[in-house]
Amino acid sequence: MTRGMHYMCWFKEDWNYHPSMPSKRLQQVEDAASMKGNILLWSCLGSGAIGLPYLQKEAYEKIQPRFKFYGYLNDQEFCRECEKRGITAYAVLWKAQLWEFPAEISEEEDELLSMNKLVGEGKKVMIGMSELSTNRYPKLFEPIETFFPNGLYNSEGEKVGDYLEEFAAQTLEGKRILSSWLMVPHHDHKCYTPCANNPAYMTYMKKMLQIMVDAGAGGILLDEYDVQIHALSNGGCFCKDCMKQFRKYLKEHPCPQTEGINLEQFNYREYLLGLGYHDEDLKATQLVARQDIPLFQEFTKFNLERLEDDFRQICEYVKTYSKETRGKELPVSANLFNCLPRGEKLRKYCDTICGEKSGLKLRQDAFYKFGYSFMQGKDGSFIQDPNDHILEILDDIDHNRNDAYILFMLEPLAHGFNISISYGGWLINLKKDSFYPNLETERKMGKWLTEHENLFKMDPVAEVAVIYDHRSALEVEMFSGNYADPHKEGGFRNFFDVTQELCNHHILYNVVYVSEDEPLTAERLNGYQKLLMPDVYCLTAKEKEVVRNFAEEGDVAAIGRIDRDFFDFAFHYTKFFELEDWCRTKNPVLTAEGNKKVGLALHHASNGYNLHLLNYNLNSITREIEPIPSFAVELDKPIRSAKVHSFPAGKSTVKTDGKRLIVCDVDIDTIVEIEM
Repeated sequence: MTRGMHYMCWFKEDWNYHPSMPSKRLQQVEDAASMKGNILLWSCLGSGAIGLPYLQKEAYEKIQPRFKFYGYLNDQEFCRECEKRGITAYAVLWKAQLWEFPAEISEEEDELLSMNKLVGEGKKVMIGMSELSTNRYPKLFEPIETFFPNGLYNSEGEKVGDYLEEFAAQTLEGKRILSSWLMVPHHDHKCYTPCANNPAYMTYMKKMLQIMVDAGAGGILLDEYDVQIHALSNGGCFCKDCMKQFRKYLKEHPCPQTEGINLEQFNYREYLLGLGYHDEDLKATQLVARQDIPLFQEFTKFNLERLEDDFRQICEYVKTYSKETRGKELPVSANLFNCLPRGEKLRKYCDTICGEKSGLKLRQDAFYKFGYSFMQGKDGSFIQDPNDHILEILDDIDHNRNDAYILFMLEPLAHGFNISISYGGWLINLKKDSFYPNLETERKMGKWLTEHENLFKMDPVAEVAVIYDHRSALEVEMFSGNYADPHKEGGFRNFFDVTQELCNHHILYNVVYVSEDEPLTAERLNGYQKLLMPDVYCLTAKEKEVVRNFAEEGDVAAIGRIDRDFFDFAFHYTKFFELEDWCRTKNPVLTAEGNKKVGLALHHASNGYNLHLLNYNLNSITREIEPIPSFAVELDKPIRSAKVHSFPAGKSTVKTDGKRLIVCDVDIDTIVEIEM
């Protein structure tokens, strides 16, 4: 079983400082092993965003004897110790970070007295991308020529001097953009947003990857894959490379708005400035209004296309270089945040599907079922993106109350999704702290999961297919304006609201993820009795034919925004129970009692089924999940036998009567092996 870990190892009761994580200790590696962690995400070798000489130190600098005494490791040693234990330590490649930090050095500039956390000694300076690329402090750091002996050249054939000056994204008005969500409040450091469309920056990232591979990284995780969209949301980027590449894009993708424009000389920046536009007109706060800016939708599509090509280049480089130097291809993944539509085209390059999950709450089984379809059967793990629910769990852990945390970790596994163990995970600086679980609770849970791994094999039983149309979702996310509500997974509100209600009412369904790379086919609908299409309006003609053919034998309902070709399938309802009634089949495999404090998943097993029951009965005062006295289901065939497993109390029992099954004292996670 994949047990991912959000392994930043940041300190308790201190801020989370990007881009370099603290040096690891041997005991921390042992902790990962004892919790059955096998994929460590965001774990090491991230400081190339400060500068290559800094990354080199992070990888190889010798640990002083005083710290060796306590088992401290440089990142090369850390990767080696993980590999010994069969643990894959993913190095992190930050795509949205160019850092500058305050520091204090000696008058002779040969001793670093402090950095980031200042002590009031020596001479105050800045150290970061600018200084390390221009050899400003040769007595402290290796020269940049160590990494680029012949220099780094930009797309104009010019030798790059100051990397910060070259790489930084530029707004329409020529200003720099900050990746401000990474900066700690009331600190003097700056994190600038790079232009990832700059070929020189891609060359720089490949040099970082080379150092990571050479240092023994077990895999590579690309974070902030969508930095171009971040820049786009903040008035940029309009640098020379973006303008040249967008001109080329328009030549290859002409549209009515390009008629009459001389694309040989066209400069989008000059064009918009000439029309009187400013940075504020382009920002995400103007998401609806900016769609009316000439060629802005084409500019957005151009940048979306660049996301895939960047990741393709990174994957190809890592695979080729690691094969040449280490005799094996390293796994590569990306932070596919919230499974958003913009990241869909990166999935095919990922060896594991990883990312962040935001909008966390007590119950979110609908998202996990969606996430299972997004993962395409690949392994992977998603870290938590902190919010109030996570802060409540942290407070619980501080007071030795672990029930909400246990549910948080086990709920996704019942649906084929995976949330990472947070080991010093970041809190977006919502709080001066980091996220650690109760280690003993995690060790017990890891042991229980390992002993019951056969019960978590995913083969979900479902009678209703719910289509997630990626092309419709992407249009909503990027162009329709609903992304102002980020907790609705890209603004695709109808899909997620409806599927959560299906979960609440124990209706067995699967999400059928449809995209250019995963077209809808008749084979994908085999076995389903009903087809539900929430906000599905971008299917191809061939896919529409598949729906029509399905309707000859099964039932089809289209809700929300409906394709004009599917008006005859329109299902209008005012209360959800009307749609619930439509979704229920005549002879359902399973019928459950109407207790919304229990969630369920039913999976095919060798001699019957594995029934997963999740208990959401959280007492808001004690913060304990109280056992549910009984929960009954009825199957479509007689039950021969049933065996129950539960965590953490292990006191659940089960009894059967013909087709009926009753579970007593439903635990946080209760699994019933059902033999038919």
